[in-house]
Amino acid sequence: MFLRTLSLVLLLAATTCSAQFYNWGWGPEISVNQNGSTITCTVWDPILNTSRTQSYTSVASWTHDDGVVAAVSGGGVLTAIVYDINLASFRSDQLTSTSGTTVINSDGVIAWVTGSGIVGAAIYDPDAQTWRDEQLSSNSGNQIQNRDGVVTWVSASGILGAAVYDPGTAQWMEDQLSSNSGNVVQNRDGIVAWVSSSGILGAAVYDPSLGQWMDDQLSSNSGNVLVVGQGVVAWKSPSGILGGAAYNWTNNSWDDSQFSSSSSNTVPTIVGGTVLWTNSSGQQRYGYTANGQWQNNVNTTIRCEYYAEQVGSGGAPHLAYLWCLSIGASSYSHTCGDGHTITRRWAWKQYASPGSYSPQLTIFNASTNSQCSGQLNFVGTAVDEKALSNTLRITVQESTVHISSDAALGLITIVDAKGSVVHTGSHAGTSVHIPLPEADGMYALRAGNGEVRRFSVVR
Repeated sequence: MFLRTLSLVLLLAATTCSAQFYNWGWGPEISVNQNGSTITCTVWDPILNTSRTQSYTSVASWTHDDGVVAAVSGGGVLTAIVYDINLASFRSDQLTSTSGTTVINSDGVIAWVTGSGIVGAAIYDPDAQTWRDEQLSSNSGNQIQNRDGVVTWVSASGILGAAVYDPGTAQWMEDQLSSNSGNVVQNRDGIVAWVSSSGILGAAVYDPSLGQWMDDQLSSNSGNVLVVGQGVVAWKSPSGILGGAAYNWTNNSWDDSQFSSSSSNTVPTIVGGTVLWTNSSGQQRYGYTANGQWQNNVNTTIRCEYYAEQVGSGGAPHLAYLWCLSIGASSYSHTCGDGHTITRRWAWKQYASPGSYSPQLTIFNASTNSQCSGQLNFVGTAVDEKALSNTLRITVQESTVHISSDAALGLITIVDAKGSVVHTGSHAGTSVHIPLPEADGMYALRAGNGEVRRFSVVR
């Protein structure tokens, strides 16, 4: 006689409330221990109130950052690993298997370039509960940067591209920005800027309100030197011509200006978004004002710019992606409107319930701060109402799992603790019997209306 116990956790209330209190907005930090060529990943699952571990073999090197592990085998197989609390399992994906691969794991994004120059990037999408990876370029000699969610690459011939993942389109959004010979690239605070060997200088930023990269050529003076920081681009030519630019989120365009042409100008620095330099007359500065103009002898008005983007259909789980588009800031704090605060530039955010939320972003530099708000409306649709009323019911019987609901079940997916799908199928009725999984352990079940339940099988 088998003894089977059923353990249900109502994720729409319990999981999201507990899972949300991670500083980067999605998923717990993973600790990694290595024993020979095997790594063991460990997390604390606050819903199960226990540690979860998963081992991966044939690992030659690994990095972990912001709850993401990138593991590379001796043969160049790159595996991405994250722990999804809603599924109570590690989720991994093989991204590439080419030898000579260089990997940068930063800010929740894994980027790589192979020895032959093939560039790719991946991010875990908690709405789709899958890794989203994309091949971005295959130009010979590509070099990559990966910062603040933005991946850039430049080929040996100077072909420059950039990409960022937009959850609103569920795609990596990429663009070729320049093909000038000898391009040198800087990627910081969401801004991509470059200068060619002949001095042609440009900048670009991804504008999520438009769903596209916005770029502009800012200068073509021979020998330009480029400086980027806190959303601001500045430059100086060997003859002393000096200028700066910032993206105007109101007009969706770059605002640039020439500041000075004194031959004694030094290379500028950027502090708090203000462009500083010295010349024969002493300390000089130009600031970007609140009305979108560059002005002499003023500090940049720190500009809080926010784009809170709802992810998926708006039904459960209630996910948002918080884009910070600010100028002049060095630190950030998102007050999410449900008691949760995230202290990073951008974040995934999951809300426990439908409704209207007004997340507020506060940005800081050494001398001042600024605030701005976004708006999220997870409307109480029929799907949401069913989710909140907990209509999904599970009963473990002798040899089956009985699933029932007050509405059509739709697509039913059952995933084991390793993240492997053990059942998937569409069910038009309100109840169904599914064969009991063969192995003991914890399972996550997701119905077509977005409701998620866990159950355990113990024999």
